[in-house]
Amino acid sequence: MKLTKTAVDRALPRPRRYRLNDSLVPGLCLLVLPSGARTYYLRHRVDGAQRELKLGTPAELSPDQARELAREALARVRAGGDPGAERRAARVAPTIEALAARHLQAHASRKRSGRNDEILWRRHLLPAFARVRVATLTREQVREWHVCHPQPATANRALEVLGVAMGLAEEWGWRPAGSNPARGVKAHPERQRRRYASQEELARLRAAMHRWEEAGPLAVRWRFIQLVRLLLLTGARLREVMNAQWSEIDWQRGVLRVPLERGKTGAAEVRLSERAVAVLRDLLEAQGVAGGGAPWVIPGETGERPLVGYRKLWLALLADAGIVGLRVHDLRHTFASYSLSGGQTLGTVGQLLGHRSTQTTSRYAHLVDDAARAAVERVSDDLGM
Repeated sequence: MKLTKTAVDRALPRPRRYRLNDSLVPGLCLLVLPSGARTYYLRHRVDGAQRELKLGTPAELSPDQARELAREALARVRAGGDPGAERRAARVAPTIEALAARHLQAHASRKRSGRNDEILWRRHLLPAFARVRVATLTREQVREWHVCHPQPATANRALEVLGVAMGLAEEWGWRPAGSNPARGVKAHPERQRRRYASQEELARLRAAMHRWEEAGPLAVRWRFIQLVRLLLLTGARLREVMNAQWSEIDWQRGVLRVPLERGKTGAAEVRLSERAVAVLRDLLEAQGVAGGGAPWVIPGETGERPLVGYRKLWLALLADAGIVGLRVHDLRHTFASYSLSGGQTLGTVGQLLGHRSTQTTSRYAHLVDDAARAAVERVSDDLGM
């Protein structure tokens, strides 16, 4: 008989289980239990062995939908597949939640930004994809999530993390090679934040720094000012200097060796000018005066760990200098700006900043154009034409 909605509705429970077979799709049947439970099954053979594939209940599927699922399953059987085995494998296949855990353990834990990756997983990616199987996540799902995310810049950062993790999933055999669903999803446009300290701001900043230094080398404020000086003189990232230890200073070569676990892009070297070396010697002498033997270049109040609470100190320094909207990281941009304006090439500045990619340094290319334009104007003025 053909399974219809009427036939299914009239399939009442009996003392013993029974089946209603569909006349249109071989093997499709409705199993009715004495309890009244009814379920569509597909009976078929795989390598000569009898198999039963559960399709769903009448509450979930109409007879036509059950037939469509049965036909799809039979097509996979004819192609040499085993729908039941595929379903069982899918149930134990790793989820995005498992991928996040392994990614953070095997990859992100080696990066200084691993904490940021953990936040992106926990707050933005896992709420959307935690239960999704790694092998089944599609580009359409990722694109829909990315487009609907209320914070475009954060969505871009999370998309980058997901892309890296999915690349690792391919290496681990969790997805087919070349199937990364994050690849090809267009990032939201972002405005590049370009903030540099002007000459006037630098003058006010220097004046405020001199006032703070009057507290003497035993004061936390004095050590913080030396941190600011080193950031301006080297273009280094904050934590490369703030967490530096004396054992990482190569006095002979004039470099600060940044270990793998603290470098944003791995192990690196920060080049030290004579003025930067002089600042370091002042810090070393100050520690001797204080009677401490702390391993940290910029020790905290007790000397047992590096300086903490830099944000509060930085905001207080800006207020003293009358400067608004300048971040600590903008000191790095300021170093790059003055280097390029002074005639250094993008390649040289990229090396000084520790960039692994020229694309990263290219954000400063407009400064080279500005310097060249100013040079042309000076030549024109000199020629008097």
